[in-house]
Amino acid sequence: MNPNQNTEQRKLPRLLCSGGFSASKVVFGDQTFELGSINYTHDGMALFKSDPLPEGGTFTISFSYPVEDRLVEISDLPCTLVHVRDAGEGFYYGASFDLEAATSQQIADLIRIEEEIAVEQHRDR
Repeated sequence: MNPNQNTEQRKLPRLLCSGGFSASKVVFGDQTFELGSINYTHDGMALFKSDPLPEGGTFTISFSYPVEDRLVEISDLPCTLVHVRDAGEGFYYGASFDLEAATSQQIADLIRIEEEIAVEQHRDR
């Protein structure tokens, strides 16, 4: 994928990831990378890495976020890379979650995380 190619714009506005959001673990084949979590919605998220990721459009992602009295963990969720932007200081990536391949629990957790972030951001205004 061309690092400056924009193959798809996000469908929903994304919410900024707060300090409680973990770094995201991304797995391309047998390679694992840790990326910064920038913003989020239940169907995808934006990520940052100072170095480029390998070529390829699909990967799995794992991350966690504290919700009320528990840590919600998303593990090995299939994703597609839909946007890459070289910003000079690093690369911004847009990831679309493959919700058709996700479990019903993963989908419920993705939505719960989105709701919690939205409440926190509304409270902080």
